Amino acid sequence: MINSLYIHIPFCDHICAYCDFPKQLIQYSKTEEYLNALIDEINELKIPDDQLRTIYIGGGTPTSLSLSQLEILLFYLKSHFKKLDEFTIEANPEGLNFEKLQLIKQSGINRISLGVQSSSNRILEKLGRHHCRKDVVNAVDMIKKIGIYNFNLDFIYGLENTSINDVKNDLEFALSLQPKHLSFYSLQIEPNTYFYINKTKTVSDDELADIYAYISKTLEENSFVHYEISNFALPGFESKHNLTYWHDQQYYAVGLGASSYVGNKRETNTLSMKKYLEKKLDKKTEFISKKDEEFEFIMLNLRLKEGFSLSEYFDRFNIDFLQKYRDKIAKEKEYLIIKNGRVSVKPSYFYILDTIFLNLIS
Repeated sequence: MINSLYIHIPFCDHICAYCDFPKQLIQYSKTEEYLNALIDEINELKIPDDQLRTIYIGGGTPTSLSLSQLEILLFYLKSHFKKLDEFTIEANPEGLNFEKLQLIKQSGINRISLGVQSSSNRILEKLGRHHCRKDVVNAVDMIKKIGIYNFNLDFIYGLENTSINDVKNDLEFALSLQPKHLSFYSLQIEPNTYFYINKTKTVSDDELADIYAYISKTLEENSFVHYEISNFALPGFESKHNLTYWHDQQYYAVGLGASSYVGNKRETNTLSMKKYLEKKLDKKTEFISKKDEEFEFIMLNLRLKEGFSLSEYFDRFNIDFLQKYRDKIAKEKEYLIIKNGRVSVKPSYFYILDTIFLNLIS
């Protein structure tokens, strides 16, 4: 049974220098038409009211929608899906106010992921963000006052001409806000972004490794569990929705450019707003072979501190993992934990996970 739904809102008030997600500057003349198409797409899935356990509204910037537009979407979802354990919306600090937060709370959303990225106004400007440090403090204060205490703060590190001291400041700032969840992502320069076009660089690999180790050590000393490569949570506050992806489970996804994983296929919607508004999803379909599924299962689950269960692997693929990869495991054993019927990568080696994974399955 598929328990998770991702909803993509592609609109933004501005375009950040590093972002490569499907997005466009908001045009209020299109947003209600988009929401109608989005709701039609959800209806077409014919999901029973009590089936979903998680919904994640991402973007883009969902809170760039006006109050009335946000209400259209949120109250539709509230009226159709009543058994949710986790209901998340992404937000930018400058896009929140009490009215929107009241609507968010009334609609049943119980988790907010706030795009902070940095505590430094200098770095925020370089990233192309339109908020400042004070805006983050004000947004978190409003989130708490409205009664939502399960919130995530997103940070990015590694931009050229920054240092580990900037990250130390980010960590001190983040912990002072008392979030339940923190995400720290190493900056990736993606094609067709402003950073890529302008040949922006990151700091060296050695610096990135030092920063990564410092983040992990500091947050673990403050009771956060390093449960996924870039994600940290107080016990019990891991992202249930994102664990769907990392456990390689199936999920629905709707909206411009959204990719779903249902059955043995991954379907990605059109990136053309014109086509989407005409309800021509023009889906790109990728059929997942059993070999591809095995590859993705191992790759995604090894991102998690807990790794994967050998019995689940056997049940899914009818293969003894330890036997099939015996020789490779012997070569990579210093990086792995094989214990209590599970396989995982030692968290101290998460920063070279890609290399470990490829050496293991190639």
